[in-house]
Amino acid sequence: MNSLKWLKHKHVWLAVCLSVSAVCLYLSARDTDFSRTFHELGKSSFMPILSAVLFLCLSYWIRAYRWRYLLLPVKQISIPPLFRSTVIGFMGNYVFPFRAGEVMRAVSIGQNQNISKAAAFGSIVLERIFDGLVISLTPFIVLAAIALPPWLMRLNNACLGLYIVGLLVLMIGTKRGWIESWLTRTTGLLPVFCAQRVKSFAGEFLRGMNGINDAGALLPISLLSLVCWLVHGLYFFFMFEALDIQLTFWTALIIQTVIGIGVILPAAPGYVGNFEYFTVLALGVFGISQEAAFAYALLTHICEFIPVTALGFFFVLRNGFQRELAAPEPVISHAS
Repeated sequence: MNSLKWLKHKHVWLAVCLSVSAVCLYLSARDTDFSRTFHELGKSSFMPILSAVLFLCLSYWIRAYRWRYLLLPVKQISIPPLFRSTVIGFMGNYVFPFRAGEVMRAVSIGQNQNISKAAAFGSIVLERIFDGLVISLTPFIVLAAIALPPWLMRLNNACLGLYIVGLLVLMIGTKRGWIESWLTRTTGLLPVFCAQRVKSFAGEFLRGMNGINDAGALLPISLLSLVCWLVHGLYFFFMFEALDIQLTFWTALIIQTVIGIGVILPAAPGYVGNFEYFTVLALGVFGISQEAAFAYALLTHICEFIPVTALGFFFVLRNGFQRELAAPEPVISHAS
């Protein structure tokens, strides 16, 4: 009965995700002259696209380097396996529903490096909070160069407030043991077998978040988060160049911010619809025509989807979900 109920909820949530994406896709394409859109796409240049994809891959490498610091309380891991698992995770988000890539990423690094998958997942959740903070702080960085509409600042400020509160709750709650105490009381209400499993998972999950309380790791995590999203912003900037859209790098950072807010909403696999609508919405703020904006949204989404998905599948087929045959790396304790 419980499994049937879970499947029902799963199907309902999938329907919600597909509906949101469908509405967003309709809004992004509404009143578009598709002949002009295809004309804009036909003007695209190969070299800027290649440069954009290279910066996109570099941002994933930086993300893997940051993940290394987030996982230090669990184990010291070299960058290549972290990069492979990162790309696998993003591939999963593009192909499967419910952002399954986050779980795939945790499973991949857990199997390859023989660490707790729950701890790996905890570090990924912490990483997403840092991502949200950097994206939400971006408009304040570019305010001197770009005037932004009030609605965008209000929406951004709401997201920033949520991320700050979430980060503070995690920092204080994990350091003082409040979250662990709450989990102990909560699991005490469950049957013994179930309580043990939940408490074990939660304990490992919180261990994966301990990087937030490591003073030596907090600065590089913060700096790498900023660098990661600046480099990722170059992807959007070079896509401007590919379609001869005369906008600046600072504008590319704002486009990235608006898309980042948009994909928080429920969405189909690959954020189809959400990505297009919020890209068109953001470009409209800077006076880009509907047709040029929709062409940019399509090209940018496709050029991100294809290489990441292809590389992710390559890593999965090669060694993404198999234990590495090499000797395991030494575990570095939190104290070290």
